[in-house]
Amino acid sequence: MHTVYDPNAHTPTFFSITTAKCHDRKAARKMPLLSGTTYVFDRAYNDYAWFHEMSQQDVRFVTRMKSNAGFEVLESNDVTEPGVLEDTLIKLSSARARQICPQAMRRIRFVREDDGKELTFITNDLKRTAGEIAGLYKQRWQIELFFKWIKQNLKIKRFFGTGENAVKTQIIIAMIAYLLLHLARKVIPNKRTLQQLARLVAVNILHRRSILDLLVDSGPPESPKTLYDQRQLALINA
Repeated sequence: MHTVYDPNAHTPTFFSITTAKCHDRKAARKMPLLSGTTYVFDRAYNDYAWFHEMSQQDVRFVTRMKSNAGFEVLESNDVTEPGVLEDTLIKLSSARARQICPQAMRRIRFVREDDGKELTFITNDLKRTAGEIAGLYKQRWQIELFFKWIKQNLKIKRFFGTGENAVKTQIIIAMIAYLLLHLARKVIPNKRTLQQLARLVAVNILHRRSILDLLVDSGPPESPKTLYDQRQLALINA
C-alpha cells in the first residue's frame, strides 16, 4: 500500500494498492501531487526523472541520497545549525542524470543526536535551512507509526481471503475504519487516544449505541433487545 500521509492532520490523504512486484517508484509516479507542497520519502522512491517533474510543477521533495550517486558541487553554504555537517548546492554528474534532471539541488549531510548516525539528504528546496530539512525528514517516521497502528489495531496481519479483491477489500475497510475513528475523535471532544477509541468501539460493536453516547458515557452498554424466540433458546439449551 503506497500512502501519502499528512503529519499535521495525522491522516492519509491518498493511497493505492499494488502487487508486491510493483516497484515503489512506479507507484509514486501515479500519485497526485499538489503544487506548493513538500513531500518526504525514503530512498526506495529515488527517481531523477520524477525529481525533475516535481521541480517543474513547483513541488518540493526531501529524501535520502543514494551513496553511489555522482554529483559535482556548485557552491557550499555556511554551516551553523547543530547536527548539520555539510550544506552544498550540487548538480548530478552522470550523463543520464544530467539529461533527465538538469536542475541544481541541495545535498545536506546531517548527524542524528540520539544515535550518531549520519544521513545524507537531497532536496530541491533552496529556501529552508538545513536544520529544517532534517526536521522534515524526521517527521517521515510518522507514516511508519501509522502503519504500525493499523496493523496492531485493525487486524490486517491475517487476511480472511487470499484473492486480490479479498485482500484489497480488507485493507480498504481498515482504512475506512481508521478515518472514521479519527473523524469521530476530532468532531466529538474527548480525551481518549485513538487506540482507546478503537477498543471502545470494538467492545460495543454489536450494541445499538451512537458514537456520541460511547464517548460521553463509557459505562456498561444496555442489554440488546431480544431478537429470538425464547422457546428456541430453551430447545438449544436442552
